[in-house]
Amino acid sequence: MAYQEDAGARRAALRAVRAVRHRFANALQVAFGWAQLGEGEKSQAVLERLVREEALLSALGRAGAGEEQYALWQLLADAEEAGQPVAWQGDPATVQRDTLSDLLPKLGLALAERRTGVLLVTCAAEGVQVSWPEEDLHVRG
Repeated sequence: MAYQEDAGARRAALRAVRAVRHRFANALQVAFGWAQLGEGEKSQAVLERLVREEALLSALGRAGAGEEQYALWQLLADAEEAGQPVAWQGDPATVQRDTLSDLLPKLGLALAERRTGVLLVTCAAEGVQVSWPEEDLHVRG
């Protein structure tokens, strides 16, 4: 019976893992495409962004409790399934113990708005901000 009770949580966790893998694979495909076209600088920029974002997500995960980490990945899975691009900016060293708990409600509200464009999450020493910048190209570059 315990398996049935946990089945919903397992499906949700698997959904989150699939979303993360999908996002990562898409970024690698874009970098590979730029490299095939001889656009080494663009390919490098995509890979550098991916490395920065993954480092920041890793720092956020280490900063929060297990439930908060799980909530973050569920929100990211929701964004992925909705086709909502999320960009991450900031230095992983600025992530504090309360950064993730500060981020989760802001990210949830922003995703509920269902706006178009890139949703930007910025982690800084002053705290975390979630915004819809006017210029998406600046965010993604």
